[in-house]
Amino acid sequence: MSKKRLSFLLTCLSVWLVSLSASPSAMDKQEYERLKAKTDVYLDKVAQQPDWLYSRLQMYWYSHATEVYVRDESFSHAGGDRAPEPTVKFSGMRNHVAPYGAPRLEDVVPYDDDEQSNVTFVNKTDGRQEKIHPSKTGGSIASLNRQILGIARDAARLYAENGDERYARMALGVFDVFMKGIYYRHVPKDLNHGHIQTLVGMTTFEVIHEDAVNECTELYGLLRDAGFKMKDVPIYEAALKKWAENIIANGVPHNNWDLIQANFLVRIALVLQPDTAYVDRHGRDYYLDYVVHQSSIRQWSMSRLASYGFDPTTAIWCESPGYSTGVVGDFVSFAHTMDTKAGIDIFREIPVIERAVFAQAQYLFPNRMICGFGDTHPGYLKERPLALLQDYATRHHDSSLAGRVKSLAEAVKPDAPTALIEQYVTPTFYSPNVSWLVQRTGMDPQHDLMVSLNGSLGNHQHANGISMELYGKGLVLAPDAGIGRALYGGSDYLEYYSRFPAHNTVCVDGVSDYPVMMSQHAFDVRFLHHTDAATVSQVAFTEPETQADQLRTNGIVKTAHGGYYVDVFRSRRKDGKDQFHDYFYHNLGQQMTLTAADGADLHLQPTDELAFAGGHLYAYSYIYDKLSAKTQSDVAALYTTTFPDGRRVDMRMWMQGAPDRVVFRALSPVNLEYERLGDLMPYKVDKQPVLTFVARQHGDAWTHPFVAVYEPSDTAEPSEIERVEFFNPGGDDAVGIKVCLKDGRVDTIVSTPQHYEVKSNGKTIIRQ
Repeated sequence: MSKKRLSFLLTCLSVWLVSLSASPSAMDKQEYERLKAKTDVYLDKVAQQPDWLYSRLQMYWYSHATEVYVRDESFSHAGGDRAPEPTVKFSGMRNHVAPYGAPRLEDVVPYDDDEQSNVTFVNKTDGRQEKIHPSKTGGSIASLNRQILGIARDAARLYAENGDERYARMALGVFDVFMKGIYYRHVPKDLNHGHIQTLVGMTTFEVIHEDAVNECTELYGLLRDAGFKMKDVPIYEAALKKWAENIIANGVPHNNWDLIQANFLVRIALVLQPDTAYVDRHGRDYYLDYVVHQSSIRQWSMSRLASYGFDPTTAIWCESPGYSTGVVGDFVSFAHTMDTKAGIDIFREIPVIERAVFAQAQYLFPNRMICGFGDTHPGYLKERPLALLQDYATRHHDSSLAGRVKSLAEAVKPDAPTALIEQYVTPTFYSPNVSWLVQRTGMDPQHDLMVSLNGSLGNHQHANGISMELYGKGLVLAPDAGIGRALYGGSDYLEYYSRFPAHNTVCVDGVSDYPVMMSQHAFDVRFLHHTDAATVSQVAFTEPETQADQLRTNGIVKTAHGGYYVDVFRSRRKDGKDQFHDYFYHNLGQQMTLTAADGADLHLQPTDELAFAGGHLYAYSYIYDKLSAKTQSDVAALYTTTFPDGRRVDMRMWMQGAPDRVVFRALSPVNLEYERLGDLMPYKVDKQPVLTFVARQHGDAWTHPFVAVYEPSDTAEPSEIERVEFFNPGGDDAVGIKVCLKDGRVDTIVSTPQHYEVKSNGKTIIRQ
């Protein structure tokens, strides 16, 4: 045995011995009384009927099935040999959205099972209980078991505090039935012999949702450490080890799954005995070492995972922001557990974790919410990772780190001073491992602007080409569409939310597409530059379905009370067989107008275009209430968002006209990025269709690119732009824009595929 390995095992052993000798920490008196009052309700029921609680566990009470079979992400049937004890019932579906849910605990039928493994659950339509097949229950079977295990876990907490063995016996009654049910049951089998076989846990379709591990390990540790006698410890620990081995064998190693699985493994390890207590030498020390240093096909070590996922320069994780911030939090939580429970300093072994905590600030729009590309529900950065990192710094007497973390925690608050958060963000930012680029003028929520561009690289990404989000006056006015109603498992996600037409991008010939989720379609950054007065970027992308060249040039120009955006999108097929290019733009709000730039009526007419027809994407069918006009004229759109207090935020758009151009005003499905934010949004975004503008350029969109100016304004600070004019500065690929402000200032912008320049009243303010 190597010295390193021996040292590691001795450290684990010493920490384990200390944990055994330590008495349970006393909980707060108020928390104790709350927990006691809640648990005593069930204690009284168990006193009158000893099996009242554990009989409501979802088990194969009838069949004692040792085998579980699944098909197409749903439970099929149970079978195999009859076990000596009832076994744990497997979850009904991978998708948690289902027509039936679990009853109230009081209404659960005791010992509920039959030859077909049916359960008596509640019809969500009429509220009646029915005997139905588990495949109609989503994740409710596992959730109900967790609810019961949670009551037992709370009883174990109370026993550890007051020594009253009534609580211990109630806790053990549930734990004994459940753990024997794990011990005697096998890993589910996929009848399709497909991908799901590599994901299933002992109780659910995904090893990352084996959350019952949390209640079981805490309950067991509390009873054992408080000295309560349990006769079947070998069976319990063998069941925990079986659980651990399945978590190692299944799952996904290259994203947040690996961390979630690792946390389960650590929880199991911390309640096991040293390796020498087991014939196979797989005990506490083995599993802790495995998580930290060893790797298998589906469970990587923490150092390998960090090397794979974090960009070495930016420290950004290789997933969409919603998952990335979660992974950073999981890394911090894991490091905290290992440091406090096992004496292993993961922060020191993997220093990029600390850097990643600070890098998260780059995700923030000026309103302090994260940007929303890919599978993301934007919100504020979570406080817990910062608190745990500060706790680590304090525990290790690192006053410098503690001070920096405290400052960051203050900076990311919604009402923090602008100067404070600006210490942690940069005017431009690019992380190549997720194909994501940011331009911002600052972090003042009212006056500053930010554009977030993303391709499709890494995990939980969409098919979106070069997608754009725009911020203004406290809101992300031009957001991504979000995730489907059933997250990424429903048809709305697969057909619309993850596809080109749901994003602010350009779709070629109605067919632009590529695999979503784990995607490999990044853009190339041609240039990225900023001055105090303006920023500019240019990115290039090859649309793989049609092999089209796409080039997007984005600028932000500051004004007295904010600024405006410039968007120049060029697109053409390499083979010259262009049919049309569709420029999609979605804006929050309740009202939208579309006119000629001079205010003239475009005489929009109902149309059946933008549809799944001629081999186009299904996503086009999700766009409705479509009005269109064929026009060469410059056009203007106004999107209005009205708050309950009457405040109004507008986004104005001016777009250059072109021959063979058709423009559309339409509605798209509700925005599912922001539907979870409730009162933080000005209206119920989950009820309001998204205001949508589409410009269709027949032929190529390279010599006739999409050229637009966007300006956010609000009631307190109205639009500063008097008018926008477009001109030909010379050359087939060049475009010219003249932005005339109400204060007399005139900005002149020239863009070519290789060059970009902005002049204000004749003076150059940015050139690339």
